[in-house]
Amino acid sequence: MLPGHPTAEQVHRRVVEQEPTVSLGTVYKALDSFVAAGLTRRVASAEGASRRYDADCSEHHHLFCTDTQEIIDYCDPQLDLLIREFFAARGLKNFQPHSFSLHVTGVKGKN
Repeated sequence: MLPGHPTAEQVHRRVVEQEPTVSLGTVYKALDSFVAAGLTRRVASAEGASRRYDADCSEHHHLFCTDTQEIIDYCDPQLDLLIREFFAARGLKNFQPHSFSLHVTGVKGKN
């Protein structure tokens, strides 16, 4: 898998450098199989944009920059605790959250 959060098209471009006969459809099927097996996961990006993939399946959140279309991994144990406590306090009927991933859309600062 490519670093970051590539689209299937980006993965396909890299694969055809070594295996020119591999189709984009084959790459999509392979990525879907990886998702089903828990080896990668789909990541939301801009509405209408290509699906993006993340090979890092550890619990973490994503920051999506609308200016650059970049997806940034974000880990924060304090935020995780806050979310767990929030749902524990709500006592959701017939639902027990066991994992979560927050997706925040915004613009990267120029710092």
